[in-house]
Amino acid sequence: NDWACTRDNVTGLIWEVKTDDGGLRDKDWGYSWYNPDAATNGGSAGSADYANNCFNTARCDTDKYVADVNSQGLCGASDWRLPNRFELESLTTNDRYYPNPTIDTAFFPNTPSSWFWSSSPYAYGANYAWHVDFSNGVVNDDPKDNGIYVRLVRGGQ
Repeated sequence: NDWACTRDNVTGLIWEVKTDDGGLRDKDWGYSWYNPDAATNGGSAGSADYANNCFNTARCDTDKYVADVNSQGLCGASDWRLPNRFELESLTTNDRYYPNPTIDTAFFPNTPSSWFWSSSPYAYGANYAWHVDFSNGVVNDDPKDNGIYVRLVRGGQ
């Protein structure tokens, strides 16, 4: 009845399942988009902190979150990453709509009907990255310094 990861049998990807316990992986935490790797960040690293709205308030950004989850060894793994926009979009479903999240909540409980960061920078603006809106399944861009939810993945790429 309680699990921390879900495997997609179609793509082979393994996904983080959010919690509702106030801990590191809680569904309520928001993160700014941050990637210090110039080869993959689209020309801007983003913002290394978002208003201290996360479990580890020392730094609330996607890079730090990935590092924290990997250091804990979620589901016995330390290769968790931010999904690209296509991987994240693959979780959306057309049979649900707002106010319910557009994701199968039987496998992804505690998912807010809101935006989730992808690892994909936005090509038309260095200070933007792609997100998936789980209130309607739409993929859109947003400034990297905005606080948005995160769901990690492993495998693929």
